[in-house]
Amino acid sequence: MNAETTTNNYARRMVLLAGFTAGLADFLFASIKRTMNGGSWMDPWKGVAYGLLGQAARDGGVEMALLGAALHFFICLSGAALLWLLVSRVKFIPRQWFVLGVLYGLAVLVTMNYIVLPLSHIGSRPTPPLPALLNGVIAPLLCVGIPIALITRAFERSAQR
Repeated sequence: MNAETTTNNYARRMVLLAGFTAGLADFLFASIKRTMNGGSWMDPWKGVAYGLLGQAARDGGVEMALLGAALHFFICLSGAALLWLLVSRVKFIPRQWFVLGVLYGLAVLVTMNYIVLPLSHIGSRPTPPLPALLNGVIAPLLCVGIPIALITRAFERSAQR
C-alpha cells in the first residue's frame, strides 16, 4: 500500500468513527432530554425532518423520526469530514484537541442557527432565552465538537507515524 492509500484509509475511518460517535452522542442527548421533559424520543428527529419537509414531518410517525435521524447522522459525518479537511490542510488551526473541539462546536452551533435553520422550513426564529441558549451550546460542544476533534487529532497523529 502506498502512502496516499494509507492516508485515505485513515481519513475514511476517522470520518466514519468521529461522525458516528458525535451523531450517537447528540442523538442520545436530544432523545433523553426530550423524554425527560415529557415528550417522545422522536420529537427532535421529526424536528430535523421538519426542516426539510415542513409540517408533514411533524404529522408523520416513526418514518419521519428515522428520516430526521438519518439527516442528523449525515450532518455529523459531513462535519467530521469538514474538520478532517481543515485540520489536514490549514496550518493555523489549533492542534490542541480540546480547544479545537470547543471552537468547532461553537462553529457548528453558529452554522446551524444562522445558516442551516434560516434556509430550512423552520425559517428564522427569535433568539432563545439564556437558559435555552446555554442548553443549545452544551450539545454542540460536548456531543459534536469535542468528540470529532479528539478523534480527528488521534487519527492525525497515527497517520503521521
